[in-house]
Amino acid sequence: MTKTSTLRALLVGALLVFTLPLAAQRKGEAARFLETARQNLSAGALRARAFPNVVTTKTNANDFQDPKVLTNLPADSAIFMQNFIPASAGDTIAFCTVYDTDLVRYFLGNTIKEVQTLLPDSAESVSLFILDPYEQDKILYLKRYDSYKGNEPETFECDFTIDSVRPLLVGFNLVFKEETQIQAAIVPCNRNGSFLLFDSQVGQPGFLDYTYMRYWLYGDPHPCYGYMINCRTEGEGGFPQYDIALDDVTHTRSFLGETSASFGIGITNYGTAAFPKAKLRCTLGDAVKDVEFNKPLGFLYYGYIESDLPLPTEAMRVPLSVQLLEVNGQDVTMDNNPETGSITVVDPALTENRRPVMEEFTGGWCGWCPRGSRAIELLLKEYDEFIPIAIHSNDALEAADFLPIISNYASGGFPGFTMNRLVNGDPFYGSNEYGGGSMGVKKDIAHIQELPCEAKLTITSVSLSDDRTSLTVQTDTKFTLKSATAPYRLAYVLTEDSLQVAQSNYYSTAYGGSESDTPKELRDLVSMPGKYWAICNDVARFTTGLDGIEGSIAAPIEANKTQQFTYTLDVPENIEELGYCHLVVLLLDTATGEILNADRTSLAAVSAIHEAPTAQGVATVGVKAGQLSVSAAAGEVSVFDAAGREVAKRRVDGSLSLPLGAGCYVVRVQTATGVQTAKVTL
Repeated sequence: MTKTSTLRALLVGALLVFTLPLAAQRKGEAARFLETARQNLSAGALRARAFPNVVTTKTNANDFQDPKVLTNLPADSAIFMQNFIPASAGDTIAFCTVYDTDLVRYFLGNTIKEVQTLLPDSAESVSLFILDPYEQDKILYLKRYDSYKGNEPETFECDFTIDSVRPLLVGFNLVFKEETQIQAAIVPCNRNGSFLLFDSQVGQPGFLDYTYMRYWLYGDPHPCYGYMINCRTEGEGGFPQYDIALDDVTHTRSFLGETSASFGIGITNYGTAAFPKAKLRCTLGDAVKDVEFNKPLGFLYYGYIESDLPLPTEAMRVPLSVQLLEVNGQDVTMDNNPETGSITVVDPALTENRRPVMEEFTGGWCGWCPRGSRAIELLLKEYDEFIPIAIHSNDALEAADFLPIISNYASGGFPGFTMNRLVNGDPFYGSNEYGGGSMGVKKDIAHIQELPCEAKLTITSVSLSDDRTSLTVQTDTKFTLKSATAPYRLAYVLTEDSLQVAQSNYYSTAYGGSESDTPKELRDLVSMPGKYWAICNDVARFTTGLDGIEGSIAAPIEANKTQQFTYTLDVPENIEELGYCHLVVLLLDTATGEILNADRTSLAAVSAIHEAPTAQGVATVGVKAGQLSVSAAAGEVSVFDAAGREVAKRRVDGSLSLPLGAGCYVVRVQTATGVQTAKVTL
C-alpha cells in the first residue's frame, strides 16, 4: 500500500472510529459526544463551512523540537487564531489531530504525562480523549477537566503509556452552555492528518477534515492546516538529533519519444538538529542515478527534490525505486527500505481519450450549490464524454457509501468538485490551477484531456436479474503498454436522475435586483425563491468504494490485449427508479489515486426488459432481410445495444426497418395502447 493510500485509510478510519456503539461503562460527557457522532457519521461526515478568517498572530511554537514532545508541528510554526461559525448553546466542539506511526514509533514505551494545546474559551466542560483509528471498539484514554483557561496555551495532565506502534487520534471535546464565537489555534503545517474538527451545530454532527485544505491565505500552497496539540512524554526516547526519512516518490506519465522523465522525491526531517547532507540512489530498470539533497530543512519539515532518468524506448510502466544511501556521511542502507514510484511511458499515437469524471460535492442546505448543478447541465451539453457524479451531503439524497470520497476530496467546502481525483475546485469556476472565471471548470477538463492515458475502458454488457435485485456488468479494459505489475482497479458507481430535494438558494438574496453582477449562466437563479424544490440528476446512490475491486485488473499487463471482467452488484434499496439510473465504471490508478478512465451507460434498456406487465399486441418485432423489423400503430421505437446505449430512435406508423450491425438489442415500442419490449439478435 502506498503512503497516500495508507494516509487515506487512516483518515477514513479516524472518522469511522465513531461508528460502533460504546460500552455502557464508558458513558459520560465524552462518550455522549462519541455516541452522537456514531449516529451521524455513519451516514456521511464532512460538513461544509465558511473558510475561517484570520484574527491575529498569537505566538510562536518555539519548543516543539524537544525530543520528548509528540507533535505534528514544525519547530518554528506560527500559531494563528481564526474565526469559525459560532457555537450555539449545547453544541459540542472537538479539536483533534492524528499522529501516524512514523511519529509514534519514536515514543514506544514512553508515557504521555502532559498534553499542551490552546482551546477556545467559554466551554462548560473539557475532556481529553485518545483513540486508535484502527481499533474502533475502544477508547484508549479519557479524562475530564472541570476547569481550563481558554485562549492561551495550557497544559493538561495525562497518564497514557504508548505500548505499541500504532496511529493515535488525540483530541479535546468541549461542550458550550451558551452561544459563543469559536476561535481556533490553527498552524501552517506540512503534515497531512493534522487537523480534524467535530462540530454538532450544523444539521447532523460530523467531522471537518482539513487534511487537504491548503494554507493559501498566506501565499504558500504547500502547507496544510494543523492544530496545536502536543504530547509531552517522560522516559528515554523521542526524536534523535539526526534522522531523515523518504516520504514518497512521484508517479510520472510521459510520452514515448521524450528523452528523460522528471520525478519528485519527498523527505521529512525527524531529527532535532538542522538537516544534514543526504545521498539517494534512484533506480529505473537498468538506469541508476545518485543524487544529493542538502537544502536547509527544519524539524518535521518536508523537503522536495526533483531528479530525472532516461526514459524507456517502448511504451511501458516501470517501477521507480529510491533509497537513502548516506545521511551526514554515514551509510544507512541497512536501516531503511526504498520508496517506490513509477514512470509510465505512453505512445502519443496510441494514447486513449481520458474521459473527464467530475465528483461534485453538493447539498440542499448549500445556498451556492445551484451553480454546481448548472455547470453540470452545461457541461453535459458540450462534452459527449463528460461523466458527472453528484455527491450529496447532509440532505435527503446523501448516500453513506461516498463518505470516504467526501472525507478525502471535499475539504475545499461546498459547492466543490474533484476532477478525476487530480484537480479540486469549484464546479462552476474551476480550480485555482487551471480554471477561473465563468465556467472556468472547462479549463480543468481541457487539462485532464491533455494528460497521457494508457488504457481504454468499455462497458460491453449489463444485465438485470429476473427478480430485479442484481446487475451483472461486463467490461473490457485495453492497455496500450506493458507492465509487470497491475496497480489498477475497477470501481462501480450508480447515479440516479429526476430526484427531488429542498434546495436553498443564496443568489436571490445576495444579488436581489442586480442580476448583471452574476455570470450570465446563473442569472435566472437571482429571480428564483430562496428555497425551492430542485430536480436533481446524476445523484450518487451507490459505489463499491474509494479504492475499487481487488483483482479486477490482472498482472502482467500486455499491450493491446483486452482484459475482460464481470462483476455482479446488488441493486441498492435507495434506488427509486432503476430506469432513471446510470452505471459508471471507473478505472483507478491505485498508486496515484486518480481516475485514469471511465465509461457510463444508461440502465433504461435493462430496466425496460423487466417491466411487468408489458402490453401485448402493441407491436410485432423481428428480423427481416437481415434488418430489424417493427410493425406498430403510431408510436416511438427505441433500440438499445447490449451495454444499454440507445443506438436508434425512430417514429413508427405502420412498418419500420432499421439496418443495424450484428449483435443483441433491446427494442422498446411505445404507442397509445401501451409499451412493449423485446430482445432481438441480428
